[in-house]
Amino acid sequence: MGNCATCDDPSIYENAKPVKNKTNLENQENIQQLTPKSKLSQSLVKSENPSLIVQQHIRQDLKVLDSMPDFTNQNTKALLERLQQFNYDQNEPFEFKQLPFYGPVEMEPNVFYYGQWKNGQRHGRGKQVWVDGSIYEGYWFQDKACGNGRLIHADGDLYEGKWLNDKAHGYGIYHHKDGAFYKGEWYEDQQHGYGLEKWADGSMFEGTYNNGMKDGNGKFNWPDGSCYVGEFTNNNIHGKGHYSWADGRVYEGDWKENQMEGKGIFTWSDGRKYIGEYIDDKKHGYGEFYWPDGRVYKGQWQDGKQHGRGKYKGINNVFREGEWVEGKLQKWIQ
Repeated sequence: MGNCATCDDPSIYENAKPVKNKTNLENQENIQQLTPKSKLSQSLVKSENPSLIVQQHIRQDLKVLDSMPDFTNQNTKALLERLQQFNYDQNEPFEFKQLPFYGPVEMEPNVFYYGQWKNGQRHGRGKQVWVDGSIYEGYWFQDKACGNGRLIHADGDLYEGKWLNDKAHGYGIYHHKDGAFYKGEWYEDQQHGYGLEKWADGSMFEGTYNNGMKDGNGKFNWPDGSCYVGEFTNNNIHGKGHYSWADGRVYEGDWKENQMEGKGIFTWSDGRKYIGEYIDDKKHGYGEFYWPDGRVYKGQWQDGKQHGRGKYKGINNVFREGEWVEGKLQKWIQ
């Protein structure tokens, strides 16, 4: 074969990082806790004589107002115009149907609440607004957001779903102002369990999350048509998986932190195929390369190139053993 150009042909090599240059795997901003960062506004019903009646049911240290302040900003006002009225549960606990509505009251500086109370605590239906324009409307339990609720952030983001102890917990949908969204399971304000996430550029992930990160089995689609189906760990492609590029290339095998590493099969749209080992996204170790015209190389690789001993079968259908260095044949051994 001599210094056969086919063994040296750069087209043998992938020449492209399969994931590094096109990951959109970094986790999007998780939901913010129900603290003075988020809240709601509009005129709310108030008792006829708040100073005399409300103080009988709420904490004595709270300031009673004549009306609810309007802190809506440009973002929250635009969002409220598009949203429908928040729907409370038809089958809510009977207790909530009996509790009184009082307020509005100032819970702390620049935080205002109107709704139901029990034993001096927010309990049942209620709305709370913050001075930055954020709004929460939904259920409360023992002074914390709990059950179904809707939180409009001051920046125009929106979460609607289940709450527990002031945190997103259970099934919910988070909409980002830029059009991105996540719908799925939450655990203590983090994506946790099964969910679907889509970004403004069209990228999409569907699969399992663990403590806010993609973890377990999932499917990631990129805007250019590339797709990965397989395992994730800590937001990275990691484990067994199948990656297909828009140009027809396909890799199926082992991954480590977004790189091909371990054993796998790489195929090209023109019929070429590599079966073997990878390290750091490159063919490394033992591998077999097949050309569509019948030629074959079986042997050692290093940094993506034939390196070490190998066997080559040309178009004459005869295997010969040789020594390669950085992709170039040095000599035939026999």
